[in-house]
Amino acid sequence: MDSRNPTFAPPAGRPAARVESRARRRSRFARIVAADALIALLLAVCLLPAEFTGRLSQTLAVSIGGLPAIITPGTTLEQLVRAQGVGSRAGALVDVAGDVLAPSEGEPGVIEVDGAPADLGNPLYDGAVIVARRGRDVAEPVERKLTPIPHSITSEGKGPVLALARSGQPGERETFLGTKSKRAVAAFVVREPVDALLRRSGGLTAGQKAVALTFDDGPSDYTQGVLDALAAKGVSATFFVVGRTATGHPGMIARIRAAGHEVENHTWSHADLRKLDASGIQAEIARASQVIGDVSFLRPPYGSYNSLVVEQAGLQGLRLALWDVDTLDWKTRDAAKITAAVVSGAKPGAIILMHDGGGDRSQTVAALPGVIDWLLQQGYALTTLRALTGA
Repeated sequence: MDSRNPTFAPPAGRPAARVESRARRRSRFARIVAADALIALLLAVCLLPAEFTGRLSQTLAVSIGGLPAIITPGTTLEQLVRAQGVGSRAGALVDVAGDVLAPSEGEPGVIEVDGAPADLGNPLYDGAVIVARRGRDVAEPVERKLTPIPHSITSEGKGPVLALARSGQPGERETFLGTKSKRAVAAFVVREPVDALLRRSGGLTAGQKAVALTFDDGPSDYTQGVLDALAAKGVSATFFVVGRTATGHPGMIARIRAAGHEVENHTWSHADLRKLDASGIQAEIARASQVIGDVSFLRPPYGSYNSLVVEQAGLQGLRLALWDVDTLDWKTRDAAKITAAVVSGAKPGAIILMHDGGGDRSQTVAALPGVIDWLLQQGYALTTLRALTGA
């Protein structure tokens, strides 16, 4: 095998020198044919009509989009671009994560000649290199948004009486997000929230054996029956009054107080305070207090409260009063069951929940004499909520 041509091997049985000689003859023949063809081409050009050869000398060679093009002098960039169907595309509008929002709302595309932006009306010159470049993508604007971080509520102690020991403060979060996509690109906590502190207590001094009977949702047509039962036994109680209901029973609040009982706040309209904002809670408490006057406690309807309720009550100087014993008199409407609930749940310092309004309370009135007798027999003193808690 010839080391200068490793892919060539002489046919078997033939001398290598003879094969090499034949290859040289073929190569020489090819060169002669190529030279003859070149000479023929030159002769043909020389023999062309003068008009045609003149036109050839008046054309320009340019490159557009990487492909050659022949144009006549005076051809503008705009004419060539239109003729070739070459156009520049605008960039895209992208969101803060780089995803496309609008394909053609970025920067406009440009036509460059020899690497520089060119005026479409300019005539082209020989050898010009034309490139259509896509416009740059543009990111959507970013806006800054501040949002509150709600605070929680923590509590200490035990018992049904709740007092606000420390007001909570909301925190604040700063978020940067795309104005169109609303996707967040960054978020920072500007201020940490401060939890509200709630202190629970029973309010009963050591050694006492007392309970507080409390009545909700009045006044009503049954309130006088409750007052009569209490008067017959010579004991005191606490009435949590609904402000709007009290307006339909003028003079009743005065009669309750005149009988030695306590009147407290049960909101204006018996609303679920957890469903209201701060201003709504404030209004429910304040309107009822205006009707009732001189109150120390708020009993939230349904026992429903959160940190905002505790705070709004505290801002008006009120503590929340829940209960230890729920007689469910509103549900059972059975004197025997009401009495049984008191018997099974009573303990020193207990706050007992009953109702003098909100429906048929005849069975509550019927149960009261027996409930009071049993408590007195067990050695309990029946007192008001303020006296029980030392308020």
